[in-house]
Amino acid sequence: MGRVEGRVAIVTGATSVVPGGLNIGGAAATQLAAEGARVVLADINIDGAERLATNLNERHGDRTALAVQVDLRHEDQIERLVERTVEYFGEPNIVINNAGIFPGDDGDVATMTIEAWDNVMAVNVRAPMLLTKHTLPFLRRKGGAIVNTASTHAFAGDNSLTGYGATKAALIALTKYTATQYGGEGVRCNAICPGTTTTPPAVALPQEIKDIYRRHTMSPELNGPTELGNVFLFLCSEDSRGINGETIRVDGGLLAHQPFVPDMRALGARTAPK
Repeated sequence: MGRVEGRVAIVTGATSVVPGGLNIGGAAATQLAAEGARVVLADINIDGAERLATNLNERHGDRTALAVQVDLRHEDQIERLVERTVEYFGEPNIVINNAGIFPGDDGDVATMTIEAWDNVMAVNVRAPMLLTKHTLPFLRRKGGAIVNTASTHAFAGDNSLTGYGATKAALIALTKYTATQYGGEGVRCNAICPGTTTTPPAVALPQEIKDIYRRHTMSPELNGPTELGNVFLFLCSEDSRGINGETIRVDGGLLAHQPFVPDMRALGARTAPK
């Protein structure tokens, strides 16, 4: 029997794209389906969600996965997403708030427009709060797991992505508040903070930028979506029943090191005896 056998999961931002393959949400949904869950793949990119649903249904049987198009900026669409889940699969036990945006106009504070700020806040923070709100009636009744996708941007600054970083820090706070308020009713809420991950957008970055990320990641290679999917599965399963309100960095050691470590390594390589 799989680790999440018979459970119903809603995963936002779960797609498979061409070219590139799975994103983080798609990998999480894939791992859940492989371990016996039925998954609702919720994304504004319905083609990518349907592509993944077809793959999972072919692999694990009909009615394993359902793709639902949703614009998470609108509460009524989130409500319909939950209603559709209940109609098709039954009451949800697992919620993964993974969808997030980092648009090009999310720059520094001095150039930030209110439109850019509000757009990032709506997708990255308000939508997870609303999906949590509308699934809580089911989760509180029978217990369940919520996992929010935050980011290492919640812990350190950057030259841009000001709104993105602020939303991810807020999402960590939302995680703790949800765990505090509903943990006594069997609802667990945790957050995962990915570092740079070889999702389709990251793979498309210029090689020079990818080399910088690799230089600052202590593991031999950057994490792929599968490494993230494994942790989502763990936090949704009974294996993690003792964990609630926690934030887990899955960044390959990106934030484990002093900022000067890569430079010191390069210095050592240059000055080592030949």
